[in-house]
Amino acid sequence: MYAAAIREASHVGLNVWLGADLVSRWLEGPKSFRTGIAELGRLASLPNVVGIKIADELGYHDGFDNDFGAIMRFLTHTANALHRVAPGKLILIDISVPQLGCAPGVQAVALQSRACMVEDAAKYPALTLPNIDRMFASHTVDVVDLSTFLADPTTYASWGISLDAAQQAAWHEAIRRGWQNDVTLQSRKAMAFPGSYRGTAQQVAQNLRTYAVLPTTMGAQAVDIWTWRQTYDGHVVHLTNPGLAPNALWDGLVRLHRQGIDLFTHFTPSSVEESVPADLRELSRAFSDVFMAAGIG
Repeated sequence: MYAAAIREASHVGLNVWLGADLVSRWLEGPKSFRTGIAELGRLASLPNVVGIKIADELGYHDGFDNDFGAIMRFLTHTANALHRVAPGKLILIDISVPQLGCAPGVQAVALQSRACMVEDAAKYPALTLPNIDRMFASHTVDVVDLSTFLADPTTYASWGISLDAAQQAAWHEAIRRGWQNDVTLQSRKAMAFPGSYRGTAQQVAQNLRTYAVLPTTMGAQAVDIWTWRQTYDGHVVHLTNPGLAPNALWDGLVRLHRQGIDLFTHFTPSSVEESVPADLRELSRAFSDVFMAAGIG
């Protein structure tokens, strides 16, 4: 099923990234990890597979328990294993960096920003900015889907700045720290919804500006939009309305794609609106790349 879906994605011109939770397999032990690596090596030889996503929100409630050393051992071990079985394929992680959401460098909110940074360092010690510096400088990964961990807009309003200002501050800090010199940076945002889309065109425009347009004007090379279609928290969430019907969000994503912004999304062959071929054809109207479930978690 997974190989057939990869071939179909290639047929409609999509770049394919294998999606796998290698963190859980690494934590389970060597046998589980080796099994996952072997399957990824097999699928990586298929047409248009350009890379492998190995972790979802690395270090954030994923079993590493704020142990930065363990995270780095995982990355080193995984990179070595994948380079053996899938030479030339890019390695991608997605990661949330809480301190980026503290509006770093915005002098008008320096007191609030400093308090936020201290609080987040205590909550997420493995994901502090200096640790992220070290992680990216290790060159164990090639591409990073970066979440800037923005707070609710009301929080920033109470500080006297906008959500967009906080997003700009976050990406300015990422670029100032030189992360783009060690990895390819991409933005990421969950936009899938249950049922039919209820947002307005104005809401779509603001959401896409904050999470797609601003990051790509400040250094992000692409935007990861979660997710094409998936069961989540007891509901089916998706980006089109049921039956591949369009909506304001979908139309906005198609426009971004036509404007030259590279968009990624996530696809599971067992969860489709109509069929794997029909869904991938529609998906390719807005997305250049797809994270294809590899069947190993």
